[in-house]
Amino acid sequence: MGSTANTWPATGPWAASYRVMFAVLAVWAAIVVPAWYLFGLAGASPGWHVHEMVFGIGGGALAGYLPTACTSWTGRAPVSGRPVVVLVALWILARALMVVPVGTVPPWLLAPGVGAVFWWIAFLTAREMHLSGRGRAEVGGYPPSLVVFCLVAGVASGWFAVALTTQQPFATLSDGVVLLFTMLLTGVGGRMVPAFLNTAADRAGLPQTPVHARWRRVVFVLIGVAIVAAPWREVSALAGLAAAAVLVAHMARWPWRAVRLDALATMTLFAYAWIPVGLVCWGAARLGWVDISTPTVSHTLTIGALSGLVIAVASRAPARRGRGRLHVRPAALAGFVAVMLSAALRLVDLTVASSWCWSLGWALFLVGHLPAFSDPMPRPIFSARRLPHA
Repeated sequence: MGSTANTWPATGPWAASYRVMFAVLAVWAAIVVPAWYLFGLAGASPGWHVHEMVFGIGGGALAGYLPTACTSWTGRAPVSGRPVVVLVALWILARALMVVPVGTVPPWLLAPGVGAVFWWIAFLTAREMHLSGRGRAEVGGYPPSLVVFCLVAGVASGWFAVALTTQQPFATLSDGVVLLFTMLLTGVGGRMVPAFLNTAADRAGLPQTPVHARWRRVVFVLIGVAIVAAPWREVSALAGLAAAAVLVAHMARWPWRAVRLDALATMTLFAYAWIPVGLVCWGAARLGWVDISTPTVSHTLTIGALSGLVIAVASRAPARRGRGRLHVRPAALAGFVAVMLSAALRLVDLTVASSWCWSLGWALFLVGHLPAFSDPMPRPIFSARRLPHA
């Protein structure tokens, strides 16, 4: 099938990374928590659980999204074919290396094995930007920053995995990697969510609201301080609380009146709102203001913000298109609601109920994602083409 104004030319499951990658990610996410409880994967190590929640889910999301979304910056067709096969294989390899008993794989093989998927994402994205022939002025600083993030995440993933094999204390390291991905979510989601809301407002004939990036940069700096100062509980806690306050003030200026106009935009907004919630819980717990355990706090960011945004954004690809907008698939919406309920239940320590909601949510998302395998592949993939008002 040839390319048209509304479709990309490639067909089949390997036509873009989001097709297979989001599917295998959903399968893994749906089964991994029950398997962890029932079979004691990796010795039931809490550190293993943190690694898979952050680098497993986050890495799978980046693998599905970034090589596809870079078409917006390059003007080229999505990465397809063998590079996508390698991408999926590297992600599966990382999961396999993390499942085998601790100490089975030597550190010199474990670290690059679990980090390689991030480095491959960085390579594919950088290559696409180079092949596009567009200069830095056209591409901007956002795509290169994501490439740098992937390079750092690969190192952090390998470092964390090796730390688990040596029985090193990982509480501070766990906080660091969770906050590292929180920085990513703040930046990526902070661009997406107000853009989606503004598009919905514009489609309804409402005025758009300018959203400035400088406040997100302040949040970046504050979360960075919280990461670096993690060994000093009071300093890092105050930095996290300050980041939450600035982020809430920033979000207050977004076009909230457009929430009722677009379900998918509302999903991303709801998931993004877990970031300040998680930062407040994290800071308050470290200061002793509330009696919330570290795992519970981490789950507000990993289940609520990270997984919620992954499902909300990924659900845009298989969404039905019509009237210049995207219409969420019912199964994907139900899956999102189940995962959001999982985050709320985990916050109040209803762990078993939270686990069931988590698995159910990802299973429902998988059902909603199945139409994404059908041809033709839409252009653009993660958003609807803006049409003139009727």
